[in-house]
Amino acid sequence: MKLRISAIFTFILFWYIVVFLKLVELPYPHKVLFVFTNLLFHPEPVLGKSLVEHATASVLRVLTASSIAFAVAIPMGVAMGWFEKFNVFTSTIVEILRPIPPLAWIPLAYILFSKLSNPVQTAQLFIVFIGAFFPCLISVVDAAKNTPAELIEMAKAFNADNKKILSSIVLPYSLQGIITGIRIGLGVGWMSIIAAEMLATSGAGLGYFIMVMYEVGGRIAEIISGMVLIGIIGYSMNWLLLKVEKMVMPWR
Repeated sequence: MKLRISAIFTFILFWYIVVFLKLVELPYPHKVLFVFTNLLFHPEPVLGKSLVEHATASVLRVLTASSIAFAVAIPMGVAMGWFEKFNVFTSTIVEILRPIPPLAWIPLAYILFSKLSNPVQTAQLFIVFIGAFFPCLISVVDAAKNTPAELIEMAKAFNADNKKILSSIVLPYSLQGIITGIRIGLGVGWMSIIAAEMLATSGAGLGYFIMVMYEVGGRIAEIISGMVLIGIIGYSMNWLLLKVEKMVMPWR
């Protein structure tokens, strides 16, 4: 804990030095802190919403789309790792689509969903889905594939059928890959929604807030405040999942 606190203070000190020497045009940390605390719960004049309201909108989008992505990726990943024919059938498409960054889907997503009643929100959910789906899928596939063969052979020796092996051996052994996939997928999904919100008017969201602050005159303190909150939320989500991992798998 002391090292973590020391790292934060070192970063802030470096920030002060950089600004004092006028190496970059940035406000001092204490000025950003003042703006951050002021906007956290009080509406910003241009958009009429506080940082908490913008953050809530972004988090809800990420949790909604990521939950759908994980609900698809986890069973699909287990099936790909366990059933060789299904893996051969799906892996080519997966490996073609997987390297495409979520940001590259943004223009197409806004076109695909343009005729819906709420095209922007739907497109943003789709982009987060893409960002969260593939990391989770690959992690689960690898975990299911690497289930120790001796455990499976032992189960077969006791006349366990495929359903029993899948539920009693493959799924428990894949738990680490599932949680890791959720952690990585949620992180990518969080980055994806910020970028998606910057490129289209969504009414609320941290990405939208940052872009508007840039467009109304480069309000650097407000921009950094939004970035700080993005980092805090991302760190908090990862920390929470690590705690869940320790609870579910205390042996780690």
